[in-house]
Amino acid sequence: MPQRVFDPKPNNFNLSFTQLSTPRFKWPSGNRPRFLSTSGSSEPEKPQNPSQYPSQNPNFKHQEIEGPTVERDLSDLGNETRTVLEVMAKNMYSLSRTVAVLGLVQLGLGAYISYMTRSSPIPEVSIQSFLAFGFPFSLAFMLRQSLKPIYFFKKMEEQGRLQILTLALQVAKNLNVFFIRVRGVSVLCIAGLSAGVLFQLAYKLT
Repeated sequence: MPQRVFDPKPNNFNLSFTQLSTPRFKWPSGNRPRFLSTSGSSEPEKPQNPSQYPSQNPNFKHQEIEGPTVERDLSDLGNETRTVLEVMAKNMYSLSRTVAVLGLVQLGLGAYISYMTRSSPIPEVSIQSFLAFGFPFSLAFMLRQSLKPIYFFKKMEEQGRLQILTLALQVAKNLNVFFIRVRGVSVLCIAGLSAGVLFQLAYKLT
């Protein structure tokens, strides 16, 4: 650490009282203290050149991949796989419409039965009619939701982004998720129907 040398003798005898009362220090050459200015802004200095920001540089921006990335399988097996998947998707769409119509028929039949038995309503029939309407509509909705990823991956395969084997794998995974959802909805319907019937039996016994 450099030693500070105190010089009590001022060089100029005509100094004011304030200047005389202020001690003067001599620092060895090369070891003078450095004072940091605090008058500037505390924010970091921004680069003047906008190209220094990677997000503003067009060379760093995201660019969509155009054109095919894999070679399409145009063999007989690949074409047959595409045909089978397309027919299956159309059958799923037709099945969803049929199941939705079945739900509407069940709803109309339940409303008719409730109207005919309005003098002596049967709660069990109302519960069964509600489930007979809700389950087909839920099934139709899940079928429509399952078709969206199938058409998406099918479009990617047509553009040369996916192989035919990857397309078949994604369709199989999607169908597996659909079956799991149908099983869950079926269990919920069974539980709801059982709870409703038991509640009505307990109400009648009391």
